[in-house]
Amino acid sequence: MSSIVDATTGTVGLKDGSSQGDLITTNFTGSRISVSIQPPDGWSLDDVVWTSGGTGTFDVPAPGQEHNHEFTYTVSQNGTTQTDGGAFKIKNGGTPPPPPT
Repeated sequence: MSSIVDATTGTVGLKDGSSQGDLITTNFTGSRISVSIQPPDGWSLDDVVWTSGGTGTFDVPAPGQEHNHEFTYTVSQNGTTQTDGGAFKIKNGGTPPPPPT
């Protein structure tokens, strides 16, 4: 995920990207996904705190399930520090298994 500096206010925020859609399908064979935060040009990424803990690597949810992940991040430039936050979803578009009989 990329962050930007608002030209009018000078505040840091996340840059909205295009929706990725349901890319995790039955063709995806991995069990974990890594997410990283890109600081604005000229800024340093000082810290990322994932609300659920960890280091930015998340389990892929079960087929048909969706997980939400929230975080805060801190960037700095020339002695100025700013903190912002965001959230993203990981959705497994696969079909859930049928209930046991």
